[in-house]
Amino acid sequence: MNHPIPTTPQDNPAETVLAALAHGMTGHPEKGAALFEPFILGGHTTTLGLCAALAETTTRDGRHNLPHNSAFGLLVIDPRTGRHGSANDLPPGIRFAAQFTAAWANNDRDTAHDLFDALVQPETEEAASALADGIRALYDMAVATLRETTGRAS
Repeated sequence: MNHPIPTTPQDNPAETVLAALAHGMTGHPEKGAALFEPFILGGHTTTLGLCAALAETTTRDGRHNLPHNSAFGLLVIDPRTGRHGSANDLPPGIRFAAQFTAAWANNDRDTAHDLFDALVQPETEEAASALADGIRALYDMAVATLRETTGRAS
């Protein structure tokens, strides 16, 4: 059965996130990302919730398959040299997405929240831009994970 994917935010926030992910899965990420506006306009708590939902989507299967007493790490490769890099060298939004996802994957919610707060606290244009980049990176990671786990390409 084929149902159209909603293009407007739904009453249930989870349905809105699922619709956004479905748009990403079908090769229309711009339609999905547009659905996040109510979360962002809702303020700190709803934006953090959106980030958490996207990180959960990215890490859920991997966490369940992780050997006992193991943890997720963050590996950064410098694309120019092919060598290990530092997360500190990543643009702020991308660094946030990577570190937030690793903290979330390791069930370290306090660190995930602290990373979010550190990103948005300055309340500047730069912080808003970094947040937008971070949310987009979280979204792209979630879509890529779903594509990989379902074997679907866009």
